[in-house]
Amino acid sequence: MPPDVPLRPRPSRYAAFAARLKDVHKALGDPRIPAQRRAELTKRVLAITALSRHDVTVAAHRLEEFFSELAVLAPGAVSSPADTPFGKNTATQG
Repeated sequence: MPPDVPLRPRPSRYAAFAARLKDVHKALGDPRIPAQRRAELTKRVLAITALSRHDVTVAAHRLEEFFSELAVLAPGAVSSPADTPFGKNTATQG
């Protein structure tokens, strides 16, 4: 590859996971989610965050499953993985 072509840096799995965590916290603020259900969901997010300290790939997968469930609960409150950097869920990429 010619040296004059700049490469776009790819975010690390941790950075991508952190970006998705920001998305989930924003989505949990949706007023359509009842307070009691929001508290339960927040506990799940905390468990996923704790898991990420040991295995970020598994945690990213569980976070995407969480987003799927949240999308049913509050349609429109959840951004899709395509909204992440480079148009894909980089948290689950190697």
